[in-house]
Amino acid sequence: MKYQMVRKLGSGGFGNVYEVQASDGNTYAMKLLRDLGTINKQRFEIEIKILAELNHPNIVKIVEWNLGGDPPDFSPWYTMDYLRGGSLRDHMDDKFKESYVFQRNWSINTIILPACHALAQAHSAGIYHRDLKPDNIMYTASDRAQIKITDWGLGRDIGRKSIALSASVGQIGGTPGYCAPEQWFMFDVVDERADIYSLGVIFYEMMTGRRPPIYDQRDSSLKRSKGIDLPSKYHPTITKELDMCILKMLELKAEKRYQSVWQLISEIESFPDARYYY
Repeated sequence: MKYQMVRKLGSGGFGNVYEVQASDGNTYAMKLLRDLGTINKQRFEIEIKILAELNHPNIVKIVEWNLGGDPPDFSPWYTMDYLRGGSLRDHMDDKFKESYVFQRNWSINTIILPACHALAQAHSAGIYHRDLKPDNIMYTASDRAQIKITDWGLGRDIGRKSIALSASVGQIGGTPGYCAPEQWFMFDVVDERADIYSLGVIFYEMMTGRRPPIYDQRDSSLKRSKGIDLPSKYHPTITKELDMCILKMLELKAEKRYQSVWQLISEIESFPDARYYY
């Protein structure tokens, strides 16, 4: 297909995203790699491979790609679903101005469980996102009824070669504030439990309007600067079961978290008030 750029939608660490009109009459988003450094090109290629492999209603769908790029600058690109509803980050920023906390059942049904199911498919294929955050959860439309997970550039496919990121040059496998401790401290084992931690931060933030206290990023013995308030302190409809669920997602040691997304899904669906989630 041929594409005509309509407008710039945003910028990332190494690329720009544009709204484009395609020759098939549809509108897509195009991600264009601008920084052609080796690490960034590897990330871009891995993201394309991951998106080409995954097929889930809550994961952004890739349409076409060209790793060689087009003249005159030959910047690699790919096209994907055009998501019109903005990001969860935008939604949070807008609502938190009003001291708002997200409605519990809506959050579970629209964000948490769909994200869990998307991650479950990726994890079953040996793929970990490793950069889950509100910026990378996008709404498909303005009614904010469905989400898709985007930005798999830091994803790790254990079936293929993964990028080794060097902490010495400020490149960690995730975003500070959302990434699991094992990513920050470059522990040898980084797996699906890291995505569970990141999703726990998002869940806590939606329920409280604030992120949990961050762990000491200078000390790999894994300690927080202060204790975590129960989400129910800020949200009157949070039950003790959901309090404990969110705190378990946020355990600093991976072995104390849920060991799989399916285990987390099963826990949420077993709560006494789970019938109200649907």
